[in-house]
Amino acid sequence: MLELSSTDIADSQEEDIINPSDSEDDGDFEIIAEGIASTVSKTLASVDNGEPQLVVVKTSTIIKKWAKEPHDIIKECRILERLSHPNVIPIFDSLLDRSQNTMNIWMPYVPYSLSGLLDSARFVPTPQLEDFSTPHSQAQHSKFLHLARSLMIQIIYGVTYLHAQSIAHRDLKPANVLLTATGRVILIDFGIARDGSKDYYEESLRNGDLWPEAKDSMYFEVSTGPYRAPELLFGTRSYDAYAIDLWSLGAVFAEFFTPLVPLSPTSNDFSSYPSFITSPFKSDPNYSAKHPPSRYARSPLFDASRGEIGLAWSIFKVLGTPREPVNEQDNAQSWAWPGFKDLPDAQKVEFTKVDGVYLDHVLPNLPPENVENPASAVDLISSFLRYPPERRMKVEDAQRHPFFSCAERLLPEDFDFEEEMDRTGKVSRIEANGAYMTLGDLLSEALGLA
Repeated sequence: MLELSSTDIADSQEEDIINPSDSEDDGDFEIIAEGIASTVSKTLASVDNGEPQLVVVKTSTIIKKWAKEPHDIIKECRILERLSHPNVIPIFDSLLDRSQNTMNIWMPYVPYSLSGLLDSARFVPTPQLEDFSTPHSQAQHSKFLHLARSLMIQIIYGVTYLHAQSIAHRDLKPANVLLTATGRVILIDFGIARDGSKDYYEESLRNGDLWPEAKDSMYFEVSTGPYRAPELLFGTRSYDAYAIDLWSLGAVFAEFFTPLVPLSPTSNDFSSYPSFITSPFKSDPNYSAKHPPSRYARSPLFDASRGEIGLAWSIFKVLGTPREPVNEQDNAQSWAWPGFKDLPDAQKVEFTKVDGVYLDHVLPNLPPENVENPASAVDLISSFLRYPPERRMKVEDAQRHPFFSCAERLLPEDFDFEEEMDRTGKVSRIEANGAYMTLGDLLSEALGLA
């Protein structure tokens, strides 16, 4: 259990489980993330009286007028306390600090993130950044695909579990997917998650949630930027929260195959580049293969840098402007969205009609056909990125998609299989370049740590 030595904390659990190591002073807590809704700090502490280890504490206000709507740490804590899965962040303890009007959630420290991996110039199906103009290396393709496929299926495992527990995450994005040193995916940040249980709304009222949501008065101010489902952009207050996650999965998975864009040493802005880049690395006249840029960022499939209308148009340029199908042939098109005009704000802006593009034209890091047929990856992504929410592929179906079933499923050595999970075709290491590599080895190499 966490044992807290501070005398200022009230309403802690009866048996403490965290004991911060000499952490009485605020200086012993290193802030590693600070946002509009919460602060996340890192410190050294012992858990269950064990050896000291790095842990994180997420802190947020419990006062409604100071909270960022609809972020709710009270609800987040209650949801996390009832979840248990290898791909979902566990909590060690939670504390209600009445003196500061805050709640603290103590969790394990996880060192890496999917966003960091995606920004790595080593995580592409090319041998090295300096060699990106040379023919692809089959060994590099194999390692890239094994790592990508493993992380994607683990994300699906985690979201499948959440949906089975009636939880919609509603903020799936690379920054909310952490990675352990062994390559195990950990989903985090449930501050705007929705519990779809039958009596959830009444329970949220009883438990003093900051922002209770009735079924007909849901927040559309959820999800982040390029990962937001299109229905959220048109004012709907009643939607399928699980389908929001499905769209986000498609946008996140697409980013495994989008290009890397060079960043200047002083800026993180790459929005000035064109929307469609058709090479694995966006070239820049200021750099060369011998003198590459020191920093890259993965370009998201959709551009959210110009607000909601700009994001909607970015989506429409890829999938086509939504419209009512008039026949079966229309209904099979990516732009078909029966009922789109019924969304509250759908008629407020008139967009130019475009038919969209083929996804493989905007995903230059797809593996070439002579290694593996890229159609299965495109089909997986496009099965999530469908306008009508009811047509998006369910996560339990995604586990059986050909993109995953066509090869052995590499999983972390410490992955704890659930009883209902099929172990068939799952391995803990692969052969690459004449040596056996674990998922952790592949991750370390892709991050440039090996």
